[in-house]
Amino acid sequence: GLPAYAECGGLMYLSQSLRWQRQSFEMVGVIPARTIMHERPQGRGYVELVENDQHPWPHPPASGTVMHAHELHYSMLESLPADWHHAYQITRGHGISGSEDGLVYKNLLASYTHLRHTRKTPWIDRFLSFVGNCKTSPLTTRPANGASA
Repeated sequence: GLPAYAECGGLMYLSQSLRWQRQSFEMVGVIPARTIMHERPQGRGYVELVENDQHPWPHPPASGTVMHAHELHYSMLESLPADWHHAYQITRGHGISGSEDGLVYKNLLASYTHLRHTRKTPWIDRFLSFVGNCKTSPLTTRPANGASA
């Protein structure tokens, strides 16, 4: 139930397994998908995201605000259940699915995108506020993806 944020490698680590060069390695298993490594980048370059109402952190940017970030990953997630919630719609870049990024599960936000902390998108402040809210009200975790809190 504690808050967690994972970017790229953290997302991969939280998956069920990682496959690379015909070998498979067990990972943490929080995210019910397998990470598959490829020879070429699956996502590389600048990313533009629009936050949706599934995002768990308080004080969202103004509706329709485009957040600028970047990604560089040679992996893709395989067998992720279709009912998992995503925090972002991708308007440029690849993310997890080509159109979405930022898996939300209870108090976890895990994404391929590397966010930039700017005045317009102060994600660090928002995450710390979220941590503070969870610290004072730990039972505020909301059910996600068919799971109970």
